Amino acid sequence: MRFTQAAAAFGLAGLLSLTACSGGGASQAAAPAQQKSQELHDLLPDKIKKGGTLNVAAGHNYPPLVFLDTDNKSVIGVEPELMKAVGQVLGVEVTFSQASFDSLIAGVQARRYDLAIQAMLDKPERQEKVTFVDYFKTSSSLLVQDKDAQAIKSLEDLCGKTAAVEQGTAQADDAEQQNKKCTAAGKPAVKVLVFPDTVGCLQAVSTGRANAFIGGTPTISYQANQSSGRMKQVGEPYRFLPYGILVNKEDQNLAKAVQQALQKLMDNGSYAKILAKWKMDSGALDKAAINGGGS
Repeated sequence: MRFTQAAAAFGLAGLLSLTACSGGGASQAAAPAQQKSQELHDLLPDKIKKGGTLNVAAGHNYPPLVFLDTDNKSVIGVEPELMKAVGQVLGVEVTFSQASFDSLIAGVQARRYDLAIQAMLDKPERQEKVTFVDYFKTSSSLLVQDKDAQAIKSLEDLCGKTAAVEQGTAQADDAEQQNKKCTAAGKPAVKVLVFPDTVGCLQAVSTGRANAFIGGTPTISYQANQSSGRMKQVGEPYRFLPYGILVNKEDQNLAKAVQQALQKLMDNGSYAKILAKWKMDSGALDKAAINGGGS
C-alpha cells in the first residue's frame, strides 16, 4: 500500500520511533486474506467496479491508526489494514491518497476520493455533509511533557498556557471553547497553536513551544508510550464518539457495501485481529453502524 502523493518523513528523532515493529504489537500476524463477496461487490458504483479500485483519502502521521513505514512511502496502521481488508471483501484494490484532515469532507463531497479515513469523529454536524461508517470508538486526551504532568490534568488547567491542536479537528474547537471559558472567568487566555498535522503538535510540545497537545486518545496514548517517559497522557479522556469512514451522502449503496464488508470482518474475527495487532482492542465496536455518532 502506498500513497498516490509523496508523503513527508517525520522529523522527531527519538520521540517518534515509528517503525513497523515499534508500534504496539505490530509484529503479530496480520488478519487473513478475505474472500470476495459478489453480493457486496455488486453494490459498488459502476465506476469503482469497472476500474477495480477504491480510492481512499488517508493520513500518514496519526499512529497507531496510520503512519509511514521505515521506507517513508508505505502507509501502515489500523486504518490502512482495515481498508485493505474491506477492499478484499468488496473485490477491489484499495489505493491511498494523502490528504490533510481538514480537506477530507470537501474531497469526498467533490468525489476526489471514493472514501476517506483519518481518525475523524462521527459527529451529528458532520453527518449533514457526509455519511459515516463507524469503525472504532474513541475519545480525546491531553499529552504534556513529564515536567508539566502535575500542573495540567484537564482542559480547565490550560488557562494561561499554550495548547497545540491539529487544524479542523474537534480538539481545535475544544481549545477555542476553553479559551472563551478562561477569559469569561477572568483568567488568562489559552494560546492556541494550530498545525496542519500531528507532527507539528508533537514538535511543539517536545520543544516546549506548547504546554499540551490535545488529540485523539489512541494517538496520545501511543506517543506517551513511545516517549520513554518524556511525555505523559494526563487527566481523564473525554467526549466518547466513534471514528467513521467518510462516504458521499449520495452514495448510499457504497456506504451500505462498506458497512456490510466491515461487519463481515467483525463477525469473522479479522477486525479483532487487526486491532489486537496494534493494541487497540479497547476501542473495538460490535457493529459497524452508519452515522452512529448520535445527536
